[in-house]
Amino acid sequence: MTFHVRAQDQPVVDQGDAGDAAWMAAGGDPRDRGRLVELVNSSLVGSERLMVGLAWLGPGEVHLLHHHPHADEWYYIVGGSAEFVVGDEVIRGEPGSALWIPRSTPHRIHNDTGETLEFLWGFDRPRLDAVGIVWDE
Repeated sequence: MTFHVRAQDQPVVDQGDAGDAAWMAAGGDPRDRGRLVELVNSSLVGSERLMVGLAWLGPGEVHLLHHHPHADEWYYIVGGSAEFVVGDEVIRGEPGSALWIPRSTPHRIHNDTGETLEFLWGFDRPRLDAVGIVWDE
């Protein structure tokens, strides 16, 4: 078990990479966009109930509408801004914004700006393959 993880030491997952077997097995879709790194999970630190990561979406990129049938999720915007859809709400996420996404709630991110969106994310499950990803578009 370790208590310290550095983002720059973790592999970056390209969410549109159909050749990433682990991401596709967790439910990834090659139409999706964005990049992520995992920081807290069962394999990195031994977490049994929590997963945390960092993600980026470039200008114009879209994290497709989807939901997670087995997990609640949250986002915290660190840099940039984007349009977030959570359920029936459209939200302008900016630095300092926190978004709560209850289990099975459809959500989507569209970086409709000219700058990179950077945000923290997390689940109440310790592994991506435990949250379930159902694509709604």
